[in-house]
Amino acid sequence: MPVDVGQPVWQDLQSPRDLSAAERRLLETLVGAVGDPVLQRQLNTAAVTASCRCGCSSVRLLSEGPPVAEARTRQLSEVDRSDHVQVDAWSRTPVHPDVHVVLHVVAGLIAELELFAGEEGVAVSAAELADLTGITVA
Repeated sequence: MPVDVGQPVWQDLQSPRDLSAAERRLLETLVGAVGDPVLQRQLNTAAVTASCRCGCSSVRLLSEGPPVAEARTRQLSEVDRSDHVQVDAWSRTPVHPDVHVVLHVVAGLIAELELFAGEEGVAVSAAELADLTGITVA
């Protein structure tokens, strides 16, 4: 279901939930590619607080722990930003050969795990994704 301009992207959950095994597997790979112990500590306490309103498998995350330092975020960012860095990867499912998987780190905290196929953001199941490839930190 497309989200109209002006509508909120996220549907808040009634209460936070634990990461699914598939979400944890993806996040462990993405966080591992960064190699920052602060992100690893955040992942250890991460919970899902919202899901995307369009019906895809993207989720908003919340974790405990200190944020990644602005200087470190700037170092990781390809465009010299101190407030955002993303970890991009690719995967596939039996139906979708090109699935984009993105971890957004906002203000030093893991914030979103985004999963979509195609230019129109076709929903995919995290549980169906193969191992991640082509991981970049930007």
